[in-house]
Amino acid sequence: LRSLLLVLLALLSASTSPLGKVTKPRLKPESLFKQVYPGCPIQKDSKFPQTVRVNVSIINTNQDTKASLDVSSRSLSPWDYRIDEDPNRFPQAIADAECRHSRCVNPDGQLDHGLNSIPITQEILVLRRELKGCQQSYRLEKKLITVGCTCVTPLVRHQ
Repeated sequence: LRSLLLVLLALLSASTSPLGKVTKPRLKPESLFKQVYPGCPIQKDSKFPQTVRVNVSIINTNQDTKASLDVSSRSLSPWDYRIDEDPNRFPQAIADAECRHSRCVNPDGQLDHGLNSIPITQEILVLRRELKGCQQSYRLEKKLITVGCTCVTPLVRHQ
């Protein structure tokens, strides 16, 4: 993206002269790329790469989870977390919510049979480890997790 921006800037600055005449750019995009990133091979194929190296370290791992645990118990549709572990997936451990009840709880703590407690789901991307011969590789995989629960009115079907 940075090299593309530099190429565009070079083309714009070289395409018009102060007198308004159009001139040809002095640098080819390939030579500009060589100047910006010396020693980098130029990709002549414009296809998107099929494999990339990924640093899987996570930034901001010290977020406060106490607040979310408090919300899960104070909710009118409370839930508990269970840990889904898979050694061939990154991340290996994922918190998955489970609704405590099929009904919601009223402010007095009693089950309200007029409201249903349902899960709120979210699709996330994980990395799945695969062995190809002796070499490990990872592929992106979609996983549906439950992030919490909410109260809804029951569906009533009149016959």
